[in-house]
Amino acid sequence: MGPAAFLSLCLLGLLSLPSLPGVQANKCPKGWLDFRGSCYGYFGQELTWRKAEAWCKAIHTGCHLASLHSPEEHTAVARFIAKFQRSEEEDNVWIGLHHWNQARVWIDGSKKRYSAWDDDEFPKGKHCTVLEGSSGFMSWEDNACSERNPFVCKYSA
Repeated sequence: MGPAAFLSLCLLGLLSLPSLPGVQANKCPKGWLDFRGSCYGYFGQELTWRKAEAWCKAIHTGCHLASLHSPEEHTAVARFIAKFQRSEEEDNVWIGLHHWNQARVWIDGSKKRYSAWDDDEFPKGKHCTVLEGSSGFMSWEDNACSERNPFVCKYSA
């Protein structure tokens, strides 16, 4: 077999890998977390909640500040954020939960099925929600929407 034929077979093999069962091409941009069909991006720029949401929407169709629906998803996102924040005092990080029409709702319209409020941190009327840096990003805290924080965006892959 000549070099050209060998190279052609190698390229053909690489092209067929994503179609094999159990082999999946990464659907998320480099540096983003790929978790259970969604892509999560961390952004260290400190923006208000509304500006962070606008940033997420500009990145990708269907992208919003992150919604979290299970302890497993929350843990994966918290670990992902921790890779970027290595300072002694971690910054709080915006997620997509906010107060609207007398209720807490996710900005992406998904149903709220999971909660991670600390017992002493149940919403205090500040209208926007962060992952609390001092908890390793494992608890939610109410913050004023005008505060400036890093943020996490999410979209379906």
